[in-house]
Amino acid sequence: MGELKVTPAPGKPGKTLLDDTLVLVMSEFGRSWASRRSDDTYNLPDDHHPYTSVCFAGGNVAANRQVGSYTPRGLGVPVDIIEENGQPSKRVPRAADAVTTALRIMGMGTHDFFIPGGYGEVVGLRKA
Repeated sequence: MGELKVTPAPGKPGKTLLDDTLVLVMSEFGRSWASRRSDDTYNLPDDHHPYTSVCFAGGNVAANRQVGSYTPRGLGVPVDIIEENGQPSKRVPRAADAVTTALRIMGMGTHDFFIPGGYGEVVGLRKA
């Protein structure tokens, strides 16, 4: 990302390659939280669970934002989402929502793609 940020964009004075590039870092799984046993030792995690983290950076991404969180039990917290039918909702985001948000950041309209099982855009990540 450092190289993208310091490399001028050809034909775009004052812009860098990072302004034209979406960087997306996503894990396919998360790890369970360590839990305390009754004998005051810890049960260390070694399994996968369906929650994960995603990092968006670069062009058309709103700066300095954190959207979403986990509960103390490691469950996702609902966030604002615009569903594929255009209606606002509040729910825990899914992987399809991260992909949809990336596609929308890149300028695609919801009529330009289809994701089976439904999708929505996470609100607050795309520059207004």
